[in-house]
Amino acid sequence: MATVIEPRPLADLEQDALARIEAEMARRARGLKPWTPTEYVTEIEKVHVRYNHRRQWLRTHEQETTA
Repeated sequence: MATVIEPRPLADLEQDALARIEAEMARRARGLKPWTPTEYVTEIEKVHVRYNHRRQWLRTHEQETTA
């Protein structure tokens, strides 16, 4: 029997993605090729852009899902 799971808010998913980048930054800091500050900021920006695109897509397709 399958259990229905409520989808998590995009803000929570975005924060999880940012936490994964923080963890990757810490992991790489202990390795041979740590991220530069520029690489770190670039990864953070990628997450924000991806979630902003998703929010925009959801706003533009909102009427179709409520019909």
